[in-house]
Amino acid sequence: MRNFLKNSLFIAAAFVLARIYLSYMWLSNAENKIMYDFSIGSMLESQVNSGVLPSWWAGFMKLFVLPNTNLFEALVTVGEFSVGIALLLGVFTRFSAIMGALMNFSFLMTFQATLDLQMLIIHLIIILLAGNAGRIGLDPYIKNHFNKYTRYFNKPQKRKENFA
Repeated sequence: MRNFLKNSLFIAAAFVLARIYLSYMWLSNAENKIMYDFSIGSMLESQVNSGVLPSWWAGFMKLFVLPNTNLFEALVTVGEFSVGIALLLGVFTRFSAIMGALMNFSFLMTFQATLDLQMLIIHLIIILLAGNAGRIGLDPYIKNHFNKYTRYFNKPQKRKENFA
């Protein structure tokens, strides 16, 4: 089964469709934040004070996120755009899926949105089953490029025998 998931062109094409869907969602969200004034401070504060969030998450939001809302607004916008582009092009596919899953998890914990749960599940499928997710994309070219340069650093060391 593992070889089928890793070597099948059909599975790679299915992952391309999942990547295109996710990249569309991320890029459209980023576009909305860029085109319109993205300010989430008041909505975050009301959500944190509502008592709906788990206490550990509400504490994290109060201590770290709410005092730095401007920073997090910029990070969310840049993160959504970056994950969308990376998934669309198939660049660092597994890493970008992990970053997307982390953002979806935080959105799900904060706003309990069902669309974030759906996107989180697709991200997790890509992360767990996707030795093949970047096959149709730029991942193979990047991997070959890195392998070309890293083989000089990964030369096996000769073992020195110490008979004393």
